[in-house]
Amino acid sequence: MSSSPPTELTPQAGAAQAPLTLRDAVRPADAPLVEQLVRDTGFFHPEEVLVARELVETYLSQGPASGYVFLFAEREGVTLGYACYGPIPMSDRRYDLYWIATAPQAQRGGIGKALLRAVEADVARRGGARIYVETSSKPLYAPTREFYLRAGYHLEATLPGFYADHDDKLIYTKYLQ
Repeated sequence: MSSSPPTELTPQAGAAQAPLTLRDAVRPADAPLVEQLVRDTGFFHPEEVLVARELVETYLSQGPASGYVFLFAEREGVTLGYACYGPIPMSDRRYDLYWIATAPQAQRGGIGKALLRAVEADVARRGGARIYVETSSKPLYAPTREFYLRAGYHLEATLPGFYADHDDKLIYTKYLQ
C-alpha cells in the first residue's frame, strides 16, 4: 500500500460509532503504541512484546527495505489494532503475517477481520499467492485459531513441542491465487 489517506471501513451494522480507518504510514509514535497494544492483549510473553516493537523500529530505520509492511486500524485517531506482514525471503510470492493484534477493549468488534481482509487484499495486489500465519496450540490461543479458520485459512502443519513442551507451533495458510 502507498502512504495514502486512511481508508474508511464500514462500521458494523447498527453500530453508532465513527468509521474505522486504516493507515499504512508508520510513525515514530507507533513503536511504543504497538508495544503497549501487544502487551495489553495478554497473549504474549515479554520477549514477544519487545519483538513487536522492534519490528516497528526496524521499519522506521530501514523503510520498505526492512521487508515489513504495517497497517494500523484507527477510530477517531485512536489506534485499536495493527497488522505486520511481509514477503518471505527466498520464496515465490509467499507472505508471512507476523502480527495481528486488537486492543482488548475493541476485540470482537470486527477490527481484526477488517485488518486481515486489508492484508489479504494488499498481498494480492502485490502479486502474493499465499499467506502463512503461525500461532500456538495452547488453549489461550483457541479464539485465534478459530479466527483464522473462519477467515478461510487451513492448518498446514503442526510442529510438536516447538515453543515449549506441550506447546506446538501451528502453521495456517490461505491460498490467494
